[in-house]
Amino acid sequence: MGKSGLAEFGFKYRPLTSEFDLENFEEHYSGEKGKFIVIVSEKNEILGCGAVLRLQNTNWYKIRKMYVSKSHQGLGYGKLILEVLINIVKEQNGTQVILETSSLMISAIKLYKFYGFVKADIKPNSPRCDFTMIKSINDDGVSKR
Repeated sequence: MGKSGLAEFGFKYRPLTSEFDLENFEEHYSGEKGKFIVIVSEKNEILGCGAVLRLQNTNWYKIRKMYVSKSHQGLGYGKLILEVLINIVKEQNGTQVILETSSLMISAIKLYKFYGFVKADIKPNSPRCDFTMIKSINDDGVSKR
């Protein structure tokens, strides 16, 4: 799903960049490192996915690989995935959530803003992203909007 999702936006898969984790999700998103989720239909069709990755030696988490299949966009799956990922960060006592995105992903950016993400002055690692967004998590576990 990750590689085909890149292709939908005209992006090319580059294994020697921040996309290297597409080769082995378990290695990069297990245990305390992070979590990877997949939404599957009753027909065993992948509808969407997303991940959170704990940034080394911090309480910051990065949302990665968030994607909804083109045929299922606009049905609330992106909202569901984002809410689950934010809740995982809260459960892990995370204080900040960041994500990298591309200005081409207009619907996704609208969703991120709705959930309180704002542009940050942090350079993206991903070759296809042109800006970073950030969201703070309060000490009481309630997200700021």
